Amino acid sequence: MRVASVRASAGRAADSGGRVREFHVAPMRDYTDRHHRRFTRLLSREAVLWSEMEKPGAILKAADASSVRKLDRLLQRGSDEGYEVFQIGGSDPVTVAAATSLVLPYGYDELNLNCGCPAITSGGGDYGASLMRRGGDDAARVIEAMVREAQKCDPRNAPKISVKCRVGIAETVGDVLPKHASKEEVRERLAKPLDAFVAKCADAGAASVVVHCRQAVMTGLSPSKNRGIPPLRPELVFELCSTRSTRHPNELEFILNGGVSSFADAANVFSSCPTLKGAQAGRWPLLRPFDVLHVDAFLTRVFDDAKGDDACALREEDPPTARVRHDGTAKERFRFAFDRRAAARAVAAAETYAFRNRSFTAGPSSRKENGAGAAARPLALALADLDDRLEAASLIGTRIDGESPSVSSENAEWTRQLDDPDALASALDGLLSVCGDLLEVDGGANRAKRTRKALAKAVGKKVRGKQRGTRAEAAEAAGGVASGRLGRCRGR
Repeated sequence: MRVASVRASAGRAADSGGRVREFHVAPMRDYTDRHHRRFTRLLSREAVLWSEMEKPGAILKAADASSVRKLDRLLQRGSDEGYEVFQIGGSDPVTVAAATSLVLPYGYDELNLNCGCPAITSGGGDYGASLMRRGGDDAARVIEAMVREAQKCDPRNAPKISVKCRVGIAETVGDVLPKHASKEEVRERLAKPLDAFVAKCADAGAASVVVHCRQAVMTGLSPSKNRGIPPLRPELVFELCSTRSTRHPNELEFILNGGVSSFADAANVFSSCPTLKGAQAGRWPLLRPFDVLHVDAFLTRVFDDAKGDDACALREEDPPTARVRHDGTAKERFRFAFDRRAAARAVAAAETYAFRNRSFTAGPSSRKENGAGAAARPLALALADLDDRLEAASLIGTRIDGESPSVSSENAEWTRQLDDPDALASALDGLLSVCGDLLEVDGGANRAKRTRKALAKAVGKKVRGKQRGTRAEAAEAAGGVASGRLGRCRGR
């Protein structure tokens, strides 16, 4: 059933414009579908959630089907609550406008044009970063079509139209501008073209721009290497914020994507650029989905910093460990441990999510028809997160227990910042119980092990392999190691 677009314009402004800073969960293929967004919304009220990128052809084909169910599965919001962005990838203004008209009734707060995906297999293809060629004229024409369609549908309550791009493109890996390039080279090859591209998007009607602060290599690099080999250049985004705010005050908002692997990273980019509206993270929320439990507290703390308030003013529901202040650095100030309160919230979110997905457990044929595997994916990632945390806490605890009784004050303080092993064990038991109920695993001996097996089967071998690879990539980017347990059928 479609979600009607009934929000008043004032309500939408409160959703998006009332926050000093925003935290975005990036669009990721095979991950940020409506199930993932539904589960993530239960962890955070404030996070801005993005759909997978959908091409106009897929949307129009679904609309031509005899049943609206396929279109609903493709375009449905994750939740009626919170701010959600739907991303479209295409280059033809006519077909993109037609797809936009089909998306609008589902009530998304924002529609985004993908101008950042390298589209590896087709050498740039007809969408994504290829729209950054020719100075952005192609992107501007598509944006204008999307804006016209949105205004035609509901002039008073039209969703924002935005763009997600890179700092620039490189046709091959040999064309990538190295990190040690001179300021003149960076200015001529990246900064000036990026500013011109953004200017054309803004003139066409884009209200905000999300910039992945790496170049996109159009051919010769896999998607994962495209997220690692081109060097990060956040300073280009910071400069863009400053110059565009001067030219178009209060009109254009900027969100930085790339290199955000922790709350400390997000806090650092905010402190580096006062005019930056948001930070967008991708692989990190997949590696540690329960970090999203602390997004609202994080944004509250950033708001305090933005007001110049040095006090650690948090709401009562924030975890007690988050109140600990050390030397005031971002690393300590934005550190959140998984404690008993987080465990209770995690299990409650899983229970609510499972309850809302009971229709997927009405029998094997119905589960297959309605996508039980897709519904199980967020829970598989959540289970892997708890496995990783419990293993890390156990290993560090063993190491500290093996030390002499006179543990240094530094190690003692570090220990207090660790995730609570008892809370993790409690959350893991609760999550396994929820998964068992959702997948109709009978009670009795070894239920946890049988639940893991049923979950692995529901997700599927191909998806489990992709999830393992994604989590390993995210762990490497964050300077850690994922356990690799995803999908293993072992009990506790």
